[in-house]
Amino acid sequence: MTEHITALHSSLNHLLGLSDFFLYERWEGPWFEKDTWEKLMKGLRVTLTMAGALLLIYEVRARRLKERIPLRFRKRIAYVMTALAFLVYFDFFNPNTRYDQYYHRHEFYHYYLGSKYSKELGYLRLYECTMIAESELGRNVRKRELRDLRVDLIKPVDATYVVSDPGQCKNHFAPDRWEAFKKDIDWFYHSAAGSYWEGMQKDHGYNPPPVWTMTGKFFGSFAPAGDVYFKILACIDILFHIGIVVMFGWAFGWRAMTIATVFWGCNAPANFYWTGGAFLRQDWIFLLVACLCLLRKRKFFLAGFALTWSMLLRIFPGIFIIGIAIIMGFQLIEQIRKKKKNKNLLDYIHPDHRRFIMGCVVCLAALVPASMIFTEGTQAYKDFYEHTLKTHQRTPLTNTMGLETMLEHDWKGRMRFTRDDNLDDPFETWKADRLQRFHDMKPVFIGINAFLFLWTAWALRRTKLLWVGLAMTTPLVMGLTNVTCYYYSFCIVVAALTLARREIGPPLLVTSGVSQILLYAPNGYYWVDDRYNAQSYLFFAMSLVVLFVYSRPFSMARLKAWWDGKPEPKHKLKVFVSEPPQRPATTES
Repeated sequence: MTEHITALHSSLNHLLGLSDFFLYERWEGPWFEKDTWEKLMKGLRVTLTMAGALLLIYEVRARRLKERIPLRFRKRIAYVMTALAFLVYFDFFNPNTRYDQYYHRHEFYHYYLGSKYSKELGYLRLYECTMIAESELGRNVRKRELRDLRVDLIKPVDATYVVSDPGQCKNHFAPDRWEAFKKDIDWFYHSAAGSYWEGMQKDHGYNPPPVWTMTGKFFGSFAPAGDVYFKILACIDILFHIGIVVMFGWAFGWRAMTIATVFWGCNAPANFYWTGGAFLRQDWIFLLVACLCLLRKRKFFLAGFALTWSMLLRIFPGIFIIGIAIIMGFQLIEQIRKKKKNKNLLDYIHPDHRRFIMGCVVCLAALVPASMIFTEGTQAYKDFYEHTLKTHQRTPLTNTMGLETMLEHDWKGRMRFTRDDNLDDPFETWKADRLQRFHDMKPVFIGINAFLFLWTAWALRRTKLLWVGLAMTTPLVMGLTNVTCYYYSFCIVVAALTLARREIGPPLLVTSGVSQILLYAPNGYYWVDDRYNAQSYLFFAMSLVVLFVYSRPFSMARLKAWWDGKPEPKHKLKVFVSEPPQRPATTES
């Protein structure tokens, strides 16, 4: 087996060596320098989003005025914008602006090592074991700092067990595994030496669920840490991105595909900086979009499997099932009210809904036990809960987005005023203040989410399309979660709603463009917490626009008509126009 892996690695090494001129070699010329190119890309992102919004408005206006725009012309523009938006996400793969050799070393340090050595490192020992390995390699680490993941605070190395009791780490490794780990650490040290390397041990550790660990362990175990191997692994996410674009075109047509790609390629919170060039960081969004598209194509079993898999990879995508469950609940109530004599409860559930639920159940039954086999069994899930869901999720971060961030943020508690570099963890006071503010605002948080749920239910009360239910859950996802900014790529599912409400397209694209303007000084915010608080307000406002556009205004007459199973009254808006001049009365001669 080892010889086959070595041969495969050599072949791929040769293959990637032939492509160095495209992805990895420096582009010469003043236009391609980092600062100049990034300004050009920012301008192109804003231009694409605003131009896309204006073209959608023009298309609607032309239809109302009965002006014909050739379909072939519209499609050509859409395909060009799709290609540009896809490429602009990667800065057209300009190596001067991407990470050295394209792949993201910070991401690989956490995800490659965390999954490959998951049984030895668990969720808490990555940083301490790194320091111990470096110490055995002859490097002095006593003057450095790391984050103690047990309490999520940055501490001096001497305040941990790195020097006093290294066995707390090494006892989890077999001798050959420890030597392999040391070699991988040595490669990372030489590949990212200096402050960049030392800063890696101050992040928030390895956090994926056991199902992702199972997948990451499989792909990460074919070869030791190395330049060529990481280039290969980083390219997997590019394939996921291509798959997302293709699936949108397959399920929703060229217009929705273009809107989705322009939004994704140009938005600021989920830009390349965070997870581009990383290791399997786009699998969850690929599966979420797959679920959306499979629902549209009425492949309900596969859709349920895909959504559950996405949830098992990142947890929060499971919230998208709320909109689907609302539609299923309304259908179940309707069947019960018809008083049909069914043999059992399952007969009340629509066959399509049963297939979706079965896909969810089969995915859970297949992937959860498999992940236990390849990780630490049930202990892996216990550790994941304690570290990621209990400790890590209750630790405020500067780049989180959502309703919680909006409620926590205030003028006096900003990072600008509360950061204290005299502390081991400069953000210790900032974190404590935000936790207290959220505790004080918890009733408001619950009230807003209850309102969002009722509004979503009202919007979906007559909808039979499960894919609409998934996309319409976006406001609730923003309300219920407080995820880091790069997960806001999930807003791409809103583009599917343009198939039912074309008016949603322009505000979605404008949101993406404005997010670029808000991101960095001098146009945007300088302090990171201010920056992503502003982004939270922007995207939350967009989600409310989606709810407003899709749903009809609430009235008791509409509610009663829906409950009685009758057509709802249509209240037409009165449009005031000047009356044509009256002809003077004439008398008969």
